[in-house]
Amino acid sequence: GVGVDDVHFHEVGAVDSIIDMVGASICVDMLHIDKFVSSSVNTGMGFVRCQHGIIPVPAPATVELLKGVSVHSSNIDSELVTPTGAAIVSTLCSEFGPIPEMTIEETGYGCGKRDLEIPNLLRVLVGDEKKKIS
Repeated sequence: GVGVDDVHFHEVGAVDSIIDMVGASICVDMLHIDKFVSSSVNTGMGFVRCQHGIIPVPAPATVELLKGVSVHSSNIDSELVTPTGAAIVSTLCSEFGPIPEMTIEETGYGCGKRDLEIPNLLRVLVGDEKKKIS
């Protein structure tokens, strides 16, 4: 309901968000992955300050992007998934749940800067999914 000239982006237009999206796109292209699966997404809880003031965690944009995605909160008072992360995981992943049965071939880690009660990292397992015998 807003004219194109009146639409603007705040945090999502920030350089780090753009780097995250471009970096994820490059990795997806280079790895030639057939299927993406994610664990349930830990949203965190509490409140976060943004350009629109103080908003609840998960942020409204994050909630919209995570519709249809398995989520949970482990009661950590922090934003654990951003709208950028939610956009990436909800776009790429076709399933959410435990690690599927597979042979792990590669592992990658990305670490965040915040000091949290849990390790602040993203782990990616690349493998060959086991075919189920009927």
